[in-house]
Formats: sequence, C-alpha cells, structure tokens
Amino acid sequence: MYTDYFLKFTDEAEANAALFTEQTNVQDDVVETVLVSKYAAVDVVGVIYKPTGKMIQTDEGEVPEMKAVPGWHVNVRHTDEAPELDAYKVEVKTPSRMWA
Repeated sequence: MYTDYFLKFTDEAEANAALFTEQTNVQDDVVETVLVSKYAAVDVVGVIYKPTGKMIQTDEGEVPEMKAVPGWHVNVRHTDEAPELDAYKVEVKTPSRMWA
C-alpha cells in the first residue's frame, strides 16, 4: 500500500531540501555528491504550464498561449504516511501527471 502526495514548493531548492539527502561518494580521488530520496518514489514535475484561454500566432499556425503555474511541483509515493510533507500538499482536480 502506498500513499501518494501532490506537492508544491516555492522552488527546486526547497523541494530538494525536503525530499532528498545529499550523499558524497569518493572513488579514485573523484568526489561526487548525489541526491538520495527520502521516499519510495519521487516524480519531479517542475514547472507546470496551463493555457490562458488566448491563442497566439506562430510560424506553425495558431497555438494556445501558456502561462506558468507558480511553484515547483513534485509527486511523491511513499510506503507510509509522511506528515512532514503536509505543509507542501495541494489538492489537485486534474493532475498534470500521476502514478500509473
């Protein structure tokens, strides 16, 4: 059983601080820092764009004008409840992306 979360952060840095820990690996004098997820699965959506209702003319024809939705968006699936994520949870009517 999994618990799914739709999350919205101010920016990528805030999301990374909440969802990942940094791990430093050293091999053959090469230092590499990687982000390790604190949760079962993390799907970084990033910036979401929605149509404004206006159409704009391009070389390929008319296309919908798109505007960025404020925030940095991430979906998390975890094996347990994660109350520490409650501050970032959002209710989503029509998700841009969701787990299969």
